[in-house]
Amino acid sequence: MMVSISYARKKTSGREPRSLDPWQTFFVFLLTILLAGCAGERPKPKVAPEEAAPSPQRLREAIGYYSGTAYKYGGDSKDGLDCSGFVMKAYEMAGMHLPRTSEQQFQGGKRVSRNNLKYGDLVFFNRYCQSKYSYATASILAGLFAWDEQPCHVGIYIGNDRFIHASATRGGIMVSTLNQDAWKRSLIGARRYLPE
Repeated sequence: MMVSISYARKKTSGREPRSLDPWQTFFVFLLTILLAGCAGERPKPKVAPEEAAPSPQRLREAIGYYSGTAYKYGGDSKDGLDCSGFVMKAYEMAGMHLPRTSEQQFQGGKRVSRNNLKYGDLVFFNRYCQSKYSYATASILAGLFAWDEQPCHVGIYIGNDRFIHASATRGGIMVSTLNQDAWKRSLIGARRYLPE
């Protein structure tokens, strides 16, 4: 079956109506089918669900996930974490990206005083808390050296003067109190990263 398409022209032009050759007819037929198919409703693109905003609840869940993880210097996985690796991974799981080292974490965020600490604030400690010193030695040495503003240790404040951190001396994630002499003397500041 051959479809004949002719162009209507005014008789005054002096030309006869012209028909399309078979290839032109096939092309017009194919074009008509394609355009008819495009006329239907277009499928809507899938929209990825928005990530929930970082919150204390999400951070609690992340801390719970990493509880019981062993200490590993330079570690940033469930196989082992150091202090800043623990903070970075917990916040990452809660929906926020923080720098990797305690020094970089100390440079960011919003400064907060010890009196205004809230759940999720980061607490930073100077060199007197390093694992080579015992808690008792850290308390004694804290008064002998000049004040050092560079942190060597970081933890996450969890309320009631307590913080959770990856401890080299205790071999993993643990809860300590800011009222313990060594931590009280070596606390150099706190930063808030969670939105208020």
